[in-house]
Amino acid sequence: MKELKIRDWLPFTVYLSLGGLILLYLRLSGRLETIDIPALSDWIASQGIPGMFLYVLVYAIRPLFFFPASLLTLFGGYTYGPWLGMLLDVVGAGTGGLLSFWIARLLGRRGVEKLTGNGRMNDWDERIGQNGFLLVLLVRLIPFIPFDAISYASGLSKIRFRQFAVANYLGIIPGAFVYNNIGANLRDPYSWRFAVAILLYVLFFIAGFFVQRRVRKKQNSDHL
Repeated sequence: MKELKIRDWLPFTVYLSLGGLILLYLRLSGRLETIDIPALSDWIASQGIPGMFLYVLVYAIRPLFFFPASLLTLFGGYTYGPWLGMLLDVVGAGTGGLLSFWIARLLGRRGVEKLTGNGRMNDWDERIGQNGFLLVLLVRLIPFIPFDAISYASGLSKIRFRQFAVANYLGIIPGAFVYNNIGANLRDPYSWRFAVAILLYVLFFIAGFFVQRRVRKKQNSDHL
């Protein structure tokens, strides 16, 4: 293991700290609660294509502020419906995932390389480099793993960018479909469509549980 110097971990640590402080401020200040969601949704929709670009842009830079991805996804369905909302979310969330990946790689990868050395952690890093596509694709399907955590962890690992990019966009689609269906039916929460959307979420959650078990089994077999 190489000597770990302060410059190897400080930039990424400062970045994460600033993002966490911004999110903490937004939550404690109560500013999020003052937003008129229906009015904002109507305004964004009325802007047409420029409004869509604005929504995608906000989603793409969202990781810089650690704002919850699920809330924006619900907003996309609420504003644009299940299909167009899903398309915009996949583009915006996928681009935000790439941004998170590169931030972690540029600011934190050097420190990880020194930490791994030649031990078990290095072996795990090598396996991620070889099987990263499948791993990212699977964990994107687990709804209870934070979206940004996957992107940042991938950037710190040895996975190739092309592998991450493809798995990142593909893995987003099922969750985007489920959340956008919920968001699209929030205006009428007593309708049968909303009940179906909730059922889809439950099925997605259950499927994510089984995917998580598969990932753990794969990790355990790799350590043997």
